[in-house]
Amino acid sequence: MQKSTIHALIVAIFSLLIILSPSQGFAQEVSFDSNGWQAQLTGAFPVFMVGSNHQNYNTDNTNQFSTRIMSGFNPANLTFSITAPTQKGVTVSGIVQINTHLQGPGIQNDGLFESRIAQIKISGDFGIIHAGKGFGIFNSTSIGDNGSGLGVGRFGGPDAADATLGRIGTGYTYANFNPRVTYTTPEINGFTIKAGLINPEKPNGSGNRSADLQTATPRIEAQIHYSREYNSADIQLWSSGLYQNVNVISQDFSYAFSGLELGSKLKTGALTLLGSYSRTNSIGADGLIGLNISGGTGLDQADVNASQWYLEGTYDFEDILVGGSYGEGNQDSETTPVGASPAIKNQLAMLFARMPVTDNLMLMIELQNFSSDAQADYQAMILGTQFSF
Repeated sequence: MQKSTIHALIVAIFSLLIILSPSQGFAQEVSFDSNGWQAQLTGAFPVFMVGSNHQNYNTDNTNQFSTRIMSGFNPANLTFSITAPTQKGVTVSGIVQINTHLQGPGIQNDGLFESRIAQIKISGDFGIIHAGKGFGIFNSTSIGDNGSGLGVGRFGGPDAADATLGRIGTGYTYANFNPRVTYTTPEINGFTIKAGLINPEKPNGSGNRSADLQTATPRIEAQIHYSREYNSADIQLWSSGLYQNVNVISQDFSYAFSGLELGSKLKTGALTLLGSYSRTNSIGADGLIGLNISGGTGLDQADVNASQWYLEGTYDFEDILVGGSYGEGNQDSETTPVGASPAIKNQLAMLFARMPVTDNLMLMIELQNFSSDAQADYQAMILGTQFSF
């Protein structure tokens, strides 16, 4: 290794230590000039107080009220990137994100740690290549809503732990964080195209049926995105899709995960309107690829037809942003040689507000009404705060 490279890495580590030192203030970006090397550290720490009433939840069919301190849809995270000097028109970065979750009342002092992102980013005039673990493509733009995306959204019950579901199952399918290789084109007249090969999902994970399931090829995901400013309005339109095959060897049965999405976002002045609709096959109303959080296995959802949609409107008063949204997740009943799923409908209505206290601290309020054929209905009032840098 060249001395200049070693020096650059030492400077990067030293800069990170400065960022984390208690005597120093947080910064949104730390750069240094050492043969063109750059480092950056960003993070967000959300915490929510959730009061919720779950209907007929107790063993005697009475309601259960709970007050919990919880993670939101996004857990606490630190993202560190280091970028090498540009050479031959190519810029290469390494990006790692560390996440930690708040646990429920059943587990103390044992918060879940994980790394959602660990990837190489290669960019140039040709576009951008990501290789490693990162966010998926299908439904990924629709996940960026102002309500549940920055808050809590749907959660599993009075003792929910770890990250919440946002609008997974009540508006979109989760893009998830998987090992993948993706390519994004340069923007051409407002259009960009992103496509990738994603690690396939085995519906039963690495359990005792793993040898009975064959996923020979990666999942294919792609999105076309259009963005343009017209007069005083910003318009975004997008469409995404996915496809993956699964073979169940013992049953001589094959099926596929597939999906198609349409989404749009309009921003004019302080008003923003957002909408998304998608149809999927073998991905149920829960909106999780290869999984079934309603009590069965992922195989139960083979060939199930489902849909996800939501609408959101927000208005920014500068010192406070207010909004509301409504969304659904639906699936039809289906029986195959590998399982059966009932018809399920999930619904989530939300009112919310976001108020910045400082440039780095935000207060958040949510009011929720959730109903489902697969989970106890509940109403929730949520107060949260997030420190970002």
